[in-house]
Amino acid sequence: MGRFLILALLTVPAALLAGSAQSQTPALPACRITTEVENTALARAWHDDVINRRNPSILRDILATEVAHHAAGGYPRLMDAIGITRMMADFLTAFPDLRYTFDQFIAKGDYVVERYTASGTQQGPFGDLPPSGRTATWTGINIFRIECGRIAEVWSEVDAVSRRRQLTGSATAPAR
Repeated sequence: MGRFLILALLTVPAALLAGSAQSQTPALPACRITTEVENTALARAWHDDVINRRNPSILRDILATEVAHHAAGGYPRLMDAIGITRMMADFLTAFPDLRYTFDQFIAKGDYVVERYTASGTQQGPFGDLPPSGRTATWTGINIFRIECGRIAEVWSEVDAVSRRRQLTGSATAPAR
């Protein structure tokens, strides 16, 4: 009897064993693939919905669980929606009337480049700058990488020298 059981187990087709193991393993969720138009809408929401419309709750819908943010400014490189909400809130505290206008979007595959102009009056602290009451206008470029229908990575380049000059009236940035 023991030999018969061993022989029976050895002759069970591998496909049946594999099929039974697969049915017990849950399927991974499919990654949502987005078009360049959808990717551009996600990138636009970063500033348009969060800043211009003062709707930070949209971040839960457009961000990956963790976002790699490459930028100067003292924020962590990896942030979640709460961290990015705080970062955006810092800008709105410093510039309560902050507005972004969009000069150009370029989408290619999973990447979207956003060129913008921002303007606001500094009413709160901004980094090492106390409130100045001055209005500044600056330009910037963000590059967004979209993964599975969500923003997963952002590179931010801002004309911080011009912005600082407008806020302080000085021609030089502080030494670091």
